[in-house]
Amino acid sequence: MLKRLSFTLTVTAGLTGLYWLYALVVTPRLEPPLLAAPLGPLDDQGELKAEPPPGNRDDAERYLPAAPWAAQAKFQIRLANGVLFSETWKARNESRDVYEFQPFAMICFDAPTGENGKGSADQPPVTLVSERGLIRFSSEFDPVNQKVGRVINCKLEGQVTVMGPEGLTIQGRDLFFDESTMELRSDAAVEFTYQQHHGTGEGLKVDLLPTDTPRPDQLLGIGGVRLVTLLHHVEMDLVSKDGPLHVTCEEDFKFNPIEKVAQLQKNVQVTHHTGRGKPNRLFSDDHLILVFEDDTARGQIDTPLSRGDAPTFVPIVRGNASQSMSAAPAQGFGAARSGNGSMVLTKLQATGRRVELESPTNALTAVMTSLIYDVPSRTAKLAVLPAEGQTKLSELTSVIVKQTRTGIELCSPYLELTHDADGQIVSAKGQGAGRMRRRSPDSNVIELSAKWQNSFELQPEPNSDLDRLTLAGRAILEQPARKTGLRGEQIHLWFDRPKGKNGTGNLVRSDSESSERTADVAANSLLARRARLDAAEPGPAVAANETKPRTVPTQELTVREFRPRQLQAQDNVIVVSPQMSAQTKWFVVNFSDESLKPSELAESKKSRRRVRPASAEDDFAKSERPKSSAEPLQLMADRIRAKVNLKNDSTNVVNTDDLQAELTEVWTEGNVDIQQPRQGDEEPLHLTGEKLHMRNASRDGQQVLHIFGQPAVIRARGFDIEGNEVFLDRANNRTWIEGAGALRMPVKNDFDGRKLASPALLTVWWKEKMLFDGQTATFLNGVKAALSDSRLQCEEMEVVLTERISFQEDSGPPPQAEVRRVICKDGVEIDHTMYVDKELSEIRRGHFATLTLDQQSGRMDAVGPGEISLWRPGRGKRAALAPRAVAQANRPLESEVSNWEFTRITFFGKTIGNLRDRQTKFQDRVHIIYGPVANPLDTIDPDHLPKDGGVMECDSLQILQRKEANSQKPFVELEAKGNAKLEGRTFNARADEITFDESKELYTLRATGNRQVTIWRQTTPVGEPNELSAKSLWFIPSLNRIRSDQTSGIRGTN
Repeated sequence: MLKRLSFTLTVTAGLTGLYWLYALVVTPRLEPPLLAAPLGPLDDQGELKAEPPPGNRDDAERYLPAAPWAAQAKFQIRLANGVLFSETWKARNESRDVYEFQPFAMICFDAPTGENGKGSADQPPVTLVSERGLIRFSSEFDPVNQKVGRVINCKLEGQVTVMGPEGLTIQGRDLFFDESTMELRSDAAVEFTYQQHHGTGEGLKVDLLPTDTPRPDQLLGIGGVRLVTLLHHVEMDLVSKDGPLHVTCEEDFKFNPIEKVAQLQKNVQVTHHTGRGKPNRLFSDDHLILVFEDDTARGQIDTPLSRGDAPTFVPIVRGNASQSMSAAPAQGFGAARSGNGSMVLTKLQATGRRVELESPTNALTAVMTSLIYDVPSRTAKLAVLPAEGQTKLSELTSVIVKQTRTGIELCSPYLELTHDADGQIVSAKGQGAGRMRRRSPDSNVIELSAKWQNSFELQPEPNSDLDRLTLAGRAILEQPARKTGLRGEQIHLWFDRPKGKNGTGNLVRSDSESSERTADVAANSLLARRARLDAAEPGPAVAANETKPRTVPTQELTVREFRPRQLQAQDNVIVVSPQMSAQTKWFVVNFSDESLKPSELAESKKSRRRVRPASAEDDFAKSERPKSSAEPLQLMADRIRAKVNLKNDSTNVVNTDDLQAELTEVWTEGNVDIQQPRQGDEEPLHLTGEKLHMRNASRDGQQVLHIFGQPAVIRARGFDIEGNEVFLDRANNRTWIEGAGALRMPVKNDFDGRKLASPALLTVWWKEKMLFDGQTATFLNGVKAALSDSRLQCEEMEVVLTERISFQEDSGPPPQAEVRRVICKDGVEIDHTMYVDKELSEIRRGHFATLTLDQQSGRMDAVGPGEISLWRPGRGKRAALAPRAVAQANRPLESEVSNWEFTRITFFGKTIGNLRDRQTKFQDRVHIIYGPVANPLDTIDPDHLPKDGGVMECDSLQILQRKEANSQKPFVELEAKGNAKLEGRTFNARADEITFDESKELYTLRATGNRQVTIWRQTTPVGEPNELSAKSLWFIPSLNRIRSDQTSGIRGTN
């Protein structure tokens, strides 16, 4: 685009020179009424002898420097609006309507004498000089008898000179006029000057307009000029304060003074010499059109005229008297021009199969087929259009604008640019598919790329100091070197309108650019702004959750600085960057100038902990934190808002490696899905929910994520954490959930610490809150845990893993974390089912005040009051005796057939055991009830014991479960101490210590000190029971066998 469109205005100067030629040929006042005068004496040749009037002489000396003979010319004819000078005239035909004047000179004023006081003193005259003039009149030419016909043909031969106001000079040869064709023509070369401007052309043609109502005293029947044409090889040298302009065209130059339109045809070239290296150039292979209008502002100013005031018009006739004449103005002459003949350019249009703009001063080039510049609106339109008469585009498909200094390339079928009085872009539009690239001037690497399918637009944001750039139709913004990109159906970018040192809101320009006001300045300014999309300057922060841009005070900017404030994209949006890749329907980025401080991040992530695992965070703080992965976050959501911090060094757009843009906060809404890929085949960090707020304090994974959903889910290294409100602090490797939620993780051992056949999923539910630091998880209120066929329930649970799970990124393999310890508090309930070869082998249920399970050692610690219930397949009789009527010595008593055995243990103290070794110890008021049941989960009523059922009480109880080598079913060994009691359906006993060996069905009762063991047995359905006291007793109920040691008494019937 032309860098200095204002220089084109100077071209008008040359055109205005041609305009004054028009003034010459259309002046309708060349034939005024002639006044009769007394005849004077004749000279020696018999010619009329008269002295030139002083006014004529003064006019000739003043206005005809090219005709010094005119002041003393023999023939001087004073007309109403001019003076005709010649040394000789003679008739060239018998009808005396064709006369030859030699030499020939004429002064033509704009108005007749008297109309403006002093003979049209407000407008200098136009003069015409030639070697010979051959004129045909419409009737006999007889000035003596006042018979002067209208000029219908005219031929000015030899050297012709035309002069007019403001230094106008036209020189040529052989000028012709024909009233029948209303045409003024010269086939010779034409040279003209106007003020300091100069031009040449080969051939001149002026198309004239006839007058509507010719006056009797009208010398020419011309009402105006319709078209002025220079026929071939036009060349103009124009002078401006910014350097000379050279304009050429191979074919004609046309000027329509009525419509005020000028056109240069074929291979038009405008060259601007700036004095700073190679000139700027505008080229069109077809034509250039210039549209003018009257300079009304100039017409209102009393501007001094370059050739002085016009004199009074006085004709010379026979006699020596000098008289003033007056006549009405000719019709139509003033309608075709302004009062002072000054015009201003309003529109420039260059069209062709190829229009080229080259500005070495600004390292700018542009190629198009159409360039239209509207001066009043300061709007330039660049386009690629079909050639006239064609339906297809030329070989060009887009306007191509390049600036090698900044590496900018802009392409679009249509561009519309509007600038202010200082040449600064205020708006820009583009239609059709286009692109913009910025390459590094040193390496030619693409640093920034933009594409669109429909349009782009740059507009000032109303009531603010911001500009807005809009790309529409599958728009794409990319920075390949940084691996960043944005795509959407529509992209909006708001940025600060750069301000110079004078605070005018315009870019600061160098001295060489200070006066540039042309369309190429506008294009260059637009490209400079587009080039700086990846640069930034420190400034006040913008709230990240704002969705509308706002004006932010900025520091002093230079021409190369760029400050984005907000970016919006909508519909099918895809974002790619080293930190994050995203897909969404609506995307907003607010840019700030300050990073989120780690202290602010730490304050924002404090949680209301009720339970803190002992030294868990301290251990993590002392350990080396894992290195962050280079893999970006992959984010999907319906709506995404982000806040990006621009570093202080981001103003350097030359070295883009110094540019720093840091993602500090992200908000998302609707179908949120976030993934953090890890190296290899490792499962990525995965988050899903309905809303997300992420804060990022550094580039090393210091992120706090707040996720909302029904539920929101975090999945990391095999863990699933879900809840309505989930927090993830990646910097400190912590996550917590406010409200109800669930955690799932794979484990290889069951609650008892036994190896599972295959990894199973541990699931924990809670109602109030969960805290997890990667190794210790704490759950509050209504906690339930499930693992295979085991269940745990309590009000507060703590699960400690063997390895710390990292929510950050590391390069090593994921840790093989297992459950190390489970701590349950308040209302603990346990439900465990065991299978052997897919057959049910055991059901265990219990409840405690607290319960601790150590899966590494198998240790179990519980605090009562508590209860454990156990169901196992039946093994035979344990306690009851058959009725005496059917009992026989050394013969087993028959018992009720049962498929299952039930055991329930209650206690009020502690229980300590090892689930792996199958041993457990109960303390404080231990109570056991056992016996056969028909089905699993059936229980026994202590008041109605079944046959082979029994009850045991003691102060402490130890249970050991063993397994014989040749048996698939385990057996139990019991040891009860302190106030031990044993009760069956047909017996009961008291001892200090009671043991039971299930494999032998043997009870052993012992007493300590001087105390005795006592057993009572009901050997008959009626009658008193037998009583046996001894130091020790061995009793097998199923065999009705009893043995004693140190027996102290026996009482009974048997």
